[in-house]
Parts: sequence; structure tokens; C-alpha cells
Amino acid sequence: MNNKRFMAVLTSACLVLLVPPTVAAKGFNYTYMEGGYRNLDADSIEADGFEAGFSFGATDYIHIIGRYSRLFVDDIDGTSYNDLDIDEFKIGFGGNYSVMDKVDLVLNAVYVDEQTTGKARFDNDGQNVDGTGPKVNVNDKDEGYEATFYARVQAMKKLEMTPHVIYRDVGSDSGTGFGLGLIYNFHKKFSVRVRGTRFSDDNATNLFLGMRVDM
Repeated sequence: MNNKRFMAVLTSACLVLLVPPTVAAKGFNYTYMEGGYRNLDADSIEADGFEAGFSFGATDYIHIIGRYSRLFVDDIDGTSYNDLDIDEFKIGFGGNYSVMDKVDLVLNAVYVDEQTTGKARFDNDGQNVDGTGPKVNVNDKDEGYEATFYARVQAMKKLEMTPHVIYRDVGSDSGTGFGLGLIYNFHKKFSVRVRGTRFSDDNATNLFLGMRVDM
């Protein structure tokens, strides 16, 4: 694990607990912490792991966001063996605007730092598929940004829907994804969250299932 990135997210999240948030009299809450299971399934890679994040409502219209995830790679194109992990760190901010009592429009922009580490045996143009090639150390780093536009829709008293569009440009890869999230509030401060995003470029599906705690 990249300890510096993990500690940066953990420290930022702890600040959410210490600083009183600015909350509008009515509407959606933008100060919370969440964590859970993440799965990535694409043509070129399959991986799963965990993700944790926070949002801090700095004003009625501006929030600060951060996320950290670690994925354990199950399969990746071009290798006959791998023991790889992907650490992804995001930090940025967003703007939110209420267009009606039960609908907010939100635009987020984050810096993305992604690092792949571990060992792998790479196929040599498909010739090492029998696993005879050498294992090599991998330490690749990519940087970029991600922009997300979405709506928060209070569909029912305890159910929120979040249709979204994501544009991602990290390293040599870029693409646009579309998805939907559901947030079920089973307690005043606790919710279950499910979010799925589909990127057509690599037939990639990104799934998150976890818990959210409103602050």
C-alpha cells in the first residue's frame, strides 16, 4: 500500500470530524464518509478490493472530496502470471446547486494518482503463455483527472438516485462512462450505497457497494 496516499486520505477524512460543516437548511447533505467493496471488470483487466472516501460541505454550494481505493488484480491482458495491486488516490472539489426541492445538480473535478505495483510474467507476443518467461517487478505510475456530472434525486423518502456521467483521462487512457447510483437511508445517519458505471471503450464496468455515514 502507498502509505503516504493512504495517510493523506485518512487525515483529510479526520478533519471532517473536527470541522463543523456548512449545511443548508434544507436539501442534500454533502458532508459524509463512506467505504466498501469495489469491483472492476473489463476486457483488459479484472480486479476487486476496497474503497474509502469522504465529502466535506465547505459552503452551501462547494464541497471537498477525496477517495482512496486498492484493487487486487485477478487477471490482466499480456501476462501469464501476475501478483499486482493498484492503488488509486483522488482529491478535488465539487459544486452543487439545487434546481428544485428534491433535485440537485453536481459537478466534481478530481486529480487522480494511480500506481500499479507487484510482480508479473509478461507474454512475449503470446509466446510465453506456458509460463516460462521471467517474473519482473512492476512499479508504474499514472496521473490525470476525472470529471463527474450527476444529479441527486430524492425518488422516495429513504431512496436517492444518482444518474451520472464521468469523463476520465489518466495516463494514456481516456474515456466516458455512464452509470447510476442508489442510496438507501435506513437510519438518520447511515445509508447503503450502490454505484455502477459502464465505460464502452474497454467494456469496463466499475461497481461499488458500501456504507455511508452522514456527519
